[in-house]
Amino acid sequence: MYTCKDSINLLLEFLEGEMPEEEARHLQEHLSGCKPCEEFLSTYRATPGLCKRAMALKMPREVSAKLTEFLRSKIKSCS
Repeated sequence: MYTCKDSINLLLEFLEGEMPEEEARHLQEHLSGCKPCEEFLSTYRATPGLCKRAMALKMPREVSAKLTEFLRSKIKSCS
């Protein structure tokens, strides 16, 4: 049986269908019986879509200018 740490480390291989069938079955048994891992898997699956939507949004110019100014001032103060 897999631990939660094992399960998390194997998710990519599992989701891409690159895991041997027996291992996938054991992992699925753990995932289906462990609420924290079920929740982690749910967010893991949702992450790519959320990132695509976030990358599609543009920061307003005013916010971008203020952020740039702030970061430049921080860089100068560290020099």
